[in-house]
Amino acid sequence: MKNRVRGSRRQVWSLATAFVIFTGALAGTAQAFPVGPVDLGTLPGDDNSTVLAVNEAGVMVGLSMSGPNPQRKRPVRWDANGQIMALPTPGGIEGQVRDINTHGVSVGYVLTATDAVPARWDADGLATLLQVPPGYHNATASAISDTGVAIGNWLTPDNQFHGFRWDPDGQATDLGVLPGETWSMAEGISGDGQIIAGSAMRAGANHAVRWVNGGPITELAPQSWSSGAGRINKAGVTAGSMVETRSGPPIPATWDRDGTIHRLDWPSPHSVWLYHIGSTGYVVGTGYLNAPRRNAVLWDPDGRLTVLADDNLGAEVEAVDAYGTAAGSFQRQATVWYRNGQRTQLGQLPGGGRGQAYRITDSGRVVGTADTSTGKTHAVFWTLR
Repeated sequence: MKNRVRGSRRQVWSLATAFVIFTGALAGTAQAFPVGPVDLGTLPGDDNSTVLAVNEAGVMVGLSMSGPNPQRKRPVRWDANGQIMALPTPGGIEGQVRDINTHGVSVGYVLTATDAVPARWDADGLATLLQVPPGYHNATASAISDTGVAIGNWLTPDNQFHGFRWDPDGQATDLGVLPGETWSMAEGISGDGQIIAGSAMRAGANHAVRWVNGGPITELAPQSWSSGAGRINKAGVTAGSMVETRSGPPIPATWDRDGTIHRLDWPSPHSVWLYHIGSTGYVVGTGYLNAPRRNAVLWDPDGRLTVLADDNLGAEVEAVDAYGTAAGSFQRQATVWYRNGQRTQLGQLPGGGRGQAYRITDSGRVVGTADTSTGKTHAVFWTLR
């Protein structure tokens, strides 16, 4: 679904009208009845598992873990029905898979005896180790576009962190740093592979940056004292925050594909963090509207703020879909908040006591973890119908 780009900006609202609290039925999308959880289990002999990414077809990737002394993490993939398979780790016995694209291609890294080596797994699970230039080391791939461009971070020969990209033909490119600096990090990529979002150091502070169409590094908020914007959706819209002066208030914002900034409503001088931007421009995060209590919050594509209902008990929100349905946890249970105001706690595994949700697809799959009756933590998914 195409991202909705705002044309005109609204007036700044007063504190009394700047946000809505989800406490009852409001106009909006009707809630769906959740089914699940489906226990995704572990590889034989392992104890715990977690999902780290899911695509719209419902294919999931993550980790199967044993331990803890020592803990071993193995990359795995689950098909849409929940069938687990181990992803090979050539040259090592451990690794992580961090992202999966629309076509079922995933990326991560393999841990060898001496190094982390970036890896890509095709839709059938076949592994390819990505080439690293001589002298570069400890490279980890963290995201992949639908066009097959992988990004991640590595240590340069002089042991400085830099972001990098791999093209589908296997060519690796160091993404570089801001002038006179030594550090950068690539954090997300658009679906078409043309926009990479990340962070870099300038004058002792972190700054939100991006790389466009293979071009040089540029700042998203060059006049700010500091900024960060590592969240990007498939349409190439980036979300983050900035501080204009050293003692100034945080300003949550989004940046369109062309770099135009849109400030999000935040009637507070206190900290705010943005965790995810959905495909149509909904954004979720957490912040201190009235310190010291922290609030889980959502912004619609026009930047209007909503506080997610938590009965003054606290909540965490991790992800949001195209329709503004937010996923997270409330009272140690996986929870979704619908745009019609309904808050729904998702089901538990038999005999389990805790759960959390941290990914949601536009097709209605929520993934997370839940405790088993034996005290283990397993990857699970729920379906919103």
